[in-house]
Amino acid sequence: MSSKINLLIKLSPLFLALIMTLAIALSFKFLPQKMPLFYSLTWGEGQLATYAQFLILPAIIILITLVNLVISWQLHHQQSFFKQVLLFSPLVIGLILTTAFIKIVLNFI
Repeated sequence: MSSKINLLIKLSPLFLALIMTLAIALSFKFLPQKMPLFYSLTWGEGQLATYAQFLILPAIIILITLVNLVISWQLHHQQSFFKQVLLFSPLVIGLILTTAFIKIVLNFI
C-alpha cells in the first residue's frame, strides 16, 4: 500500500472526530437540550444525554485510533496483516459512530 493512502487511512478517523466535534458545537444550538444517546439503558430519562455528553463519540474515535496506531508501530514489519487490521478498524468504528450521530441528530431536525 502506498504511503499516501496509508497516511490518509490513518488520519481519516481523526478527521471524522474533528468534523463530529465541530458539528456538535454548531448544531446543538438548534436542537433540544437532551437527546437519546444511551440506548442500552432502560427507556426514559436514563437514555438522554446533554450536548456535552455527545463528545463521548469523537473521544472514543480518537482514543481507539491512537491506541491502534501505537500497537501497530510496535508490531514487527512481517506482521503486515495485523497492522492492516489495526489500521482499518478505527476507520470502521469511526464511520459507525459518525453514522449513529447523524441518525440521532437527523431525528430532531
